Amino acid sequence: MDEGIVHPFRGIRSIAAMSCASNGMAANEMRKVRMTLDGIVRMTLLGFLVSGAAAQVSAQSPPLLADGAEQSSRSSQAQSQVELNRFSLLSGTSIDVVPDWIEREQMPLPPSPRLAPFAPRVTFLEFSALENPRMHSVLRIATTTNSFLGGDEVALDTQMHSVEGSGNSLVDYLFYFFFSPPRDCLDGGSEAFRKAKSQAGTPDQAVSSDLNIPTYCKHAPTLADFYSRELSPGITFQFTNGAERASGIYPEFYLAPMEKVEANGLTFYVFEAQGRRELDLATVDHFNLPDELQGAQADFFLAIGAPSPFPFVLDRQRKNVPLIEVAYGGIGLGPSMRRPVDVKTHFRFVLSVSLFPFS
Repeated sequence: MDEGIVHPFRGIRSIAAMSCASNGMAANEMRKVRMTLDGIVRMTLLGFLVSGAAAQVSAQSPPLLADGAEQSSRSSQAQSQVELNRFSLLSGTSIDVVPDWIEREQMPLPPSPRLAPFAPRVTFLEFSALENPRMHSVLRIATTTNSFLGGDEVALDTQMHSVEGSGNSLVDYLFYFFFSPPRDCLDGGSEAFRKAKSQAGTPDQAVSSDLNIPTYCKHAPTLADFYSRELSPGITFQFTNGAERASGIYPEFYLAPMEKVEANGLTFYVFEAQGRRELDLATVDHFNLPDELQGAQADFFLAIGAPSPFPFVLDRQRKNVPLIEVAYGGIGLGPSMRRPVDVKTHFRFVLSVSLFPFS
């Protein structure tokens, strides 16, 4: 990886968690999840209350991988000397990050009302959006209800790798919930669709023909709008076979294989969508990105986690287990640059995890 192009999610150093079983939510019980992104982000999720004694996460950092133990030790020592800022959600969930990361203004819970009728049936409980202007990266952290009950690993993998635009794929999931188009674009597209429907039928007659109304967005020169544009430059409202739909206008993505991570009582399923569209000079200039990022590509990640075993089947001893969802957008090297990314090597590096043991 060339110097000067930094990708924080590629350097996940640790995911640590603790949990106790639950039959109800007791005030004096908690579960912590700590995720450190290459010494840049340390995330502590509090408020998942489960029965049993609360465990303590050791401050001692274990070796990472055999060939990186010494480097991991130095990194951990450096991390301990870095001053962190804490951001908290209303439920008590807190996120510790270095000063390079800033929190965006408070945002309403996804999805947007314009997208809600068409999005997967998921209820967001809490949501936080962070940005790192120096590294041109964004991080979204949320807790949600569990929409995967009744399935299994195979069903989840199949869903996330389904065809873009099907409504349930990884790219759709990111579009509806984490990197949606700007609000004015959604409003404009919805209004254009309403007018087209009105012209295609009468108030007393249903629309008889299929409609497909694409709207391309004007994106502000912000990181949030940059990743929204790279995921989908616009939105399409459709009326087909008597049903309305809204989906993104997607460029080409490479979807990496699903990865499963077990971390101290938590199970995470991690997905990646690598953009295939290279950044041109006009894009770099519009979003105030460094010139050397011409030829690079946007890279999206989604991690979905819960206390192990992941609740695909309803367990009456663990009712209503919320899911932890982490979405990340960063800029990776493109094929026209000096060192193209080997996807498999890159993804394994992303998932090189070091666990903090319980004390």
